[in-house]
Amino acid sequence: MPRAIFARLSSLKKQLADRGVRAWRLGTERRTSMHATFDTLRFRVGAIGATVIAAALLAACGGGGEQGTDGATAQAQSVAQGLPAPVRLSINGAKIFGPDGQPIRLRGVNVQGVDDKALDDIVGKFHMNLIRLRISFTPENRDETGTRASGFKSTYEDAIRSWVDAARARKVWMVLEMRANDNVANSRDLYDTTKTGACDAPTDAAHCPNYGYYLKAWQYLARTYQNTDYVAGYGLLAEPSTDKTGDPDPVGLLVNFQKALMAEITRIDDHTPFFIGPAFNYDTMEYRPATYPRIGLYPNRIVYEVNFLMPKEWVQDGSWSVTCDTPPCATPHYPYSDPKDGYLSLLDGKSDAVPWERTFNINRVSEANYKKTLSKGFINWYLKWPLDFRAKYNVPFYVDQFGASSKAAGQIAYEKDLIDFFEANDLHWSRWSYNAYNDDSDTSFLRTLLAKPSGNDTVIQFYTDLGKTW
Repeated sequence: MPRAIFARLSSLKKQLADRGVRAWRLGTERRTSMHATFDTLRFRVGAIGATVIAAALLAACGGGGEQGTDGATAQAQSVAQGLPAPVRLSINGAKIFGPDGQPIRLRGVNVQGVDDKALDDIVGKFHMNLIRLRISFTPENRDETGTRASGFKSTYEDAIRSWVDAARARKVWMVLEMRANDNVANSRDLYDTTKTGACDAPTDAAHCPNYGYYLKAWQYLARTYQNTDYVAGYGLLAEPSTDKTGDPDPVGLLVNFQKALMAEITRIDDHTPFFIGPAFNYDTMEYRPATYPRIGLYPNRIVYEVNFLMPKEWVQDGSWSVTCDTPPCATPHYPYSDPKDGYLSLLDGKSDAVPWERTFNINRVSEANYKKTLSKGFINWYLKWPLDFRAKYNVPFYVDQFGASSKAAGQIAYEKDLIDFFEANDLHWSRWSYNAYNDDSDTSFLRTLLAKPSGNDTVIQFYTDLGKTW
């Protein structure tokens, strides 16, 4: 070890003995939650030492050459100022690490709110460690007067706080994922970072798509939860839709939007990771480097997201929308045999002048191609673009949504093969969904684990048995 580094580490260790105790006391005094536990605080003293030493090594060795703020470095800077660091994940290349410094696999479910009873299932029954917590930027939750600092109604602020408190108390990691309604997500004004003012009458603040309102909501979340334990990251916008805005450069529009949001959030919170992805609803094929570039401003602070909700009709309700060669169409099921001719026909006629996702969706609805999307080999083919992106840029990946309806023939085999693939390829994941719908009025309800009165007992048992293997 170079003498300069050794001297620096020795000095840091000496400072740590006093600073760790002071930080522990300060953390105890400053905690706003009534659920703080001694083991969390005890971890912080150890985490402080590891973070400060890691940051010293990085600085001494000249690492971190990109612009932006690295989460570990930011935490070390907070410690140097005598502030306790919140319990956070850390990222190194394509790996995510837990508070103990060991690699962690994030396994979980999407939730639309969560309470102790739900967490009894998620943690106690399924042995999961993550929730993707939906923050709904929708008119019913937004403040129509435009006067509240958060842009949300006070009742919705209280609801978010109760969900976060419940998960934090159970030490469940949370991705705070903001989701806008289609009218906002499909509007260019959401992504135009110059749109910081109010909309013209009669559009009120609860319906205005302007970027400024969305930014205000994120600034509130960052201020409120920057020091809350077990926040895995900020999901900037679930399934962005710049491709539907009519902008001639939807990729550039999205990347500029994501960079602007991250910069503004970082002014408040410079250590919590970001979760982001490309347009076309996090489509896998958008992860070609020429289509969606790596955002290199925040090394070791970004997790990239991708969906696996194919084939859409079968996932939704077990049906398909195809033109059958010999009517009537048979009920589709999983798995069909892997095609001898491969999967190239799914992209037949592709051109860089047209988004590949559009070509794929046109081609996949023939009977032969639809069966290909219900073969086991399709999983590897459909995820090859994110995996290639990860290999090229050394960044972590997270499958944020997957899961089929209980009406889909072969559902359990399908979900088992997906999870086996995720596990074998070091992909983090969260199933859609635990409790997204309240009744049977929408067929999507049957994709939830908590489906009543219909019930998804078979699926619940599958995830209960699966959880015992982790």
